[in-house]
Amino acid sequence: MSSGLDLKANTEQFFAAYDGHDVDGMLALCADGAQGRYLPYGKKSDMPIRGGLEQIWRGLLGAVPDFGVEVVEMIQGEGYIVVVQALLGGTMPADVPGLVTKGKSDRIAHAYIIRYSAEGKIMRLDCYWDNTAINVTKASVL
Repeated sequence: MSSGLDLKANTEQFFAAYDGHDVDGMLALCADGAQGRYLPYGKKSDMPIRGGLEQIWRGLLGAVPDFGVEVVEMIQGEGYIVVVQALLGGTMPADVPGLVTKGKSDRIAHAYIIRYSAEGKIMRLDCYWDNTAINVTKASVL
């Protein structure tokens, strides 16, 4: 890894932009041709970040005006890889049976595997999220 490359700082900047609803700032941290996956769309949901994941981010931020991100843990792996556990969410605009209730503010645990180029740009971003925590919370309240 080149000296001076701080992938954790780059990752913090990415999530600060996400928390600040700055999709253009998020994209500025991604390499041209970067790819990603947002697992709720299936294990074969590889897509470009620009025009793919970007649209998911913009739609989510538009639908959930108080959307926020809290990074819980960040682990730098071998080479140019950072793994992040984060809580994402806000007040949900619609019911999703078994997942969220309209008007309820909730945060969902997400795990990200972020792979960087040698220049410090995101080349691949894979996102996995856990909807079981919401169902367990609901069940324990009943």
